[in-house]
Amino acid sequence: MQFRPIPEYIDQFRTATQSLVKSVPFIREHKVWKGLLQYGWVMRGLLIVGGLLGFKFFTVVMGWMGRADVDDPIAALSSMGVLAMDVFHEGYDLLFSSSSKYIVLILLEIVIFHFARKTLEILSGQPSQSSFKDFVEAQIRMIKIAFVSWILENIATNMIAFAFGMFDPIGVLEPTLIFAVQCFFLGFAILDNYHEQFEMSIKDSLQYSKGYIGVAMAAGIFLYVAMLIPGIGSVAGTLIAAVGVSIAMFKLSDLHLLEKDLEMKLDDYV
Repeated sequence: MQFRPIPEYIDQFRTATQSLVKSVPFIREHKVWKGLLQYGWVMRGLLIVGGLLGFKFFTVVMGWMGRADVDDPIAALSSMGVLAMDVFHEGYDLLFSSSSKYIVLILLEIVIFHFARKTLEILSGQPSQSSFKDFVEAQIRMIKIAFVSWILENIATNMIAFAFGMFDPIGVLEPTLIFAVQCFFLGFAILDNYHEQFEMSIKDSLQYSKGYIGVAMAAGIFLYVAMLIPGIGSVAGTLIAAVGVSIAMFKLSDLHLLEKDLEMKLDDYV
């Protein structure tokens, strides 16, 4: 798929943002989590993710408590701002200065896949059958997606740093473009779960995503912010993003229509 005009990407971004907002009531109404708890390793994965992020932020809080002057209310209140900044910087370093954000997605892939599959099933009205093998394949695929995204993100950000490092007098273009690249590949990792439902290869999925940059950007920005929230942010944000992207792509793309047309043609020959 070729690149689209910028106004189309803006419309996609708006549609995806609206879909993300609708995701929480959609999850509650349709009980998208049903059937998930039968996979015991899912809860273990969630506990691992929460534990790792929780421990990281816990060390920041404990360090702040060791430095805080609790006898002076004004000083203690002032130091709360320092704590907030420390938490933000630690979260940024943990999730966006390394491959950690992709590791989080790998650990949560079973949940992401389930929520994306269930959402498509509800929207299309077509029940889908999933097996243990499907979840194993989804997990392997996310590992590949995470690796590809991490490599491409690093190549792109290094090229941007090289190109604008010496020719960005205001100092705005370089960080803005790097942020956009990070958001796109983070969003693509979620978007691929929708493409996977239609048996699209990783190469074709990345190519197809060129036509839906607005959706990937909306999901990536949302996840970027959600992952900075200590504890539940990464888990809740990822699940909301999986549902929101599925709702947006069901509205914007024709993959589900193409699949239905194919099934109808096959039925003519049976």
